[in-house]
Amino acid sequence: MTCSIEKNALCRTIRQLQTVPKTEPVAMLVRHSIRDGIPDGTTGIDVPLNELGIYWCHELRKAMHGRIKSVHSSPVRRCMQTAEILTQSATNECLVSVDRHLGAPGVYVLDEQMSWGNWLKLGNDGVIQHLISGEGALPGMADPSEAAHRLIKHMLASIASQPGMHVFVSHDSIVAPTVARVIGQKMTQNQWPEFLDAALIWRNENFIMVAYRDTVSQTLIDLPGR
Repeated sequence: MTCSIEKNALCRTIRQLQTVPKTEPVAMLVRHSIRDGIPDGTTGIDVPLNELGIYWCHELRKAMHGRIKSVHSSPVRRCMQTAEILTQSATNECLVSVDRHLGAPGVYVLDEQMSWGNWLKLGNDGVIQHLISGEGALPGMADPSEAAHRLIKHMLASIASQPGMHVFVSHDSIVAPTVARVIGQKMTQNQWPEFLDAALIWRNENFIMVAYRDTVSQTLIDLPGR
C-alpha cells in the first residue's frame, strides 16, 4: 500500500508495526476504523463502519502479515467489525474476545447512567480533554490515571505468555487518555487518535514501552510478576 499523505493514521500504524519486537508479547490498543458521524445527543453505539472504514481495515489486515495472536474488542458494533476483519490475519483460528474494559462502558466509566451526563454536558471532546488532563474523576467515572494504569495492566496480564501481536480495539475516549496518562504527557487535540491510530505496548525489563505516532516512550509501572 502506498501512503501519499504523511499524517494518514493507517500509514502511521503500519510503520509502527515494523518498530516493535516480534519475539515479545505486544498489545496493540487501536481506535476502530472509519465511521460516519454520530447523531447529536445519542451514544452512537450502533453506528457502523462506513465503506472506507472497511477498506482501511482490510489494508491493515494485509499489513499484519500473520502476526496477530489474539483480538479483543469493545462490544460496540464498529469495534467488533474492525476486530472481526483483523482476525483474518491471525496465525491460527482466532475469535474476537469481547472486553468491556475497551468500551460499553469502558475502563474509565464506573456508573453508565451517571457518566452519560458528562457527554451531554461536555461533549465527547470535552470528556477526552478532561481524562487527558488527569484532573480528578468526573461524576460516575474513575480517576483517569488509575484507570489508564489498570487498562495497561489488564492487557499485558492477558497476553503475558504469548509472544506476538495482540489487538485491543477501542475508542478515542479510551485510547487517548490511556496513552497520555501512561507516558505522563498532555496531548494537544491534533495528537488525539484518528481512526486506526494505535498505541503498541510491551514490557522491556522493568519498563513499559509505548509506541504512538512514530514516537517510543518508556514508563515504569508496577506490574504483576515484576
